[in-house]
Amino acid sequence: MPIRGTTRLLGILGKPLAHSYSPAMHNSALAALGLDYVYLPFAVETARLPVLLDALKAVDFVGVNVTQPHKQAVIPYLDEISDISRKMGAVNTIVNRDGKLFGTTTDPQGFLRGFTDAGHTFEGKSVVILGNGGAARTIAFALFLIADGTGPQRVALVARDARKSEALAAEVLEKTGKALETRTLDDYAAHASGFDIVVNTTPLGMHPDVAASPLRPEWLHPGQVVYDILYNPEETALMRDARARGCAAVGGLAMLVHQGIASFRLWTGMDPTVESFYAGIRAQQAAKAGAA
Repeated sequence: MPIRGTTRLLGILGKPLAHSYSPAMHNSALAALGLDYVYLPFAVETARLPVLLDALKAVDFVGVNVTQPHKQAVIPYLDEISDISRKMGAVNTIVNRDGKLFGTTTDPQGFLRGFTDAGHTFEGKSVVILGNGGAARTIAFALFLIADGTGPQRVALVARDARKSEALAAEVLEKTGKALETRTLDDYAAHASGFDIVVNTTPLGMHPDVAASPLRPEWLHPGQVVYDILYNPEETALMRDARARGCAAVGGLAMLVHQGIASFRLWTGMDPTVESFYAGIRAQQAAKAGAA
């Protein structure tokens, strides 16, 4: 990809970023569309965010993605945020609008589209979310706000820290008017068969601890759909256990791709193909395998 004096700038803020597929995905899509942009990684400490965000304005960046640990931390430094980001308390996409930084999140769209692309629906279903951190928060709001009208009948949060779950449930109720059930992990086994869809938002099973799983295999039941939002590895231990128990399994790579596509549209006004995003991912994976 040639870099010129006219090349416009995009990027991602987070730390660490060595594992990120975002530069590969976006640069692949930019090249496929023949756009004079480049997408760069910026590994930055939280304390340096104000300096970097001022710099984005100074050099007229078009926009950036934001990943952990900065999705909440960037908000005080933005000029405006979307309604969904205000309710969720998280931003994953910043757009520079004539020197004003606008923040929003495309994670809910990516989450929902990743599931429907696999041929499944949340409509009328009972859903359990494993975990109560930032990703669980995103998904609860996605199901209750973005998927309104085609959303689930019932949503429960299962995690070890009951107080944290209850605090999130209270906030969701206040902001959406909808009830989020809470259960402890120890209590889950007796109720596991009552859920149609299991969504894992915990890091258990992520590289390098790929043998870990948030659930015992016997807590999975035939006919359930297991949606693990992890994407490294693409098939987690939970997904393998799910298939062995007669469940359908959906991984997190499509969620990553579709949240990226939604950000790309906000910055460029163009519609990239899903294939161009996956081509970038596969090229990065091949390069890593060749270097191993």
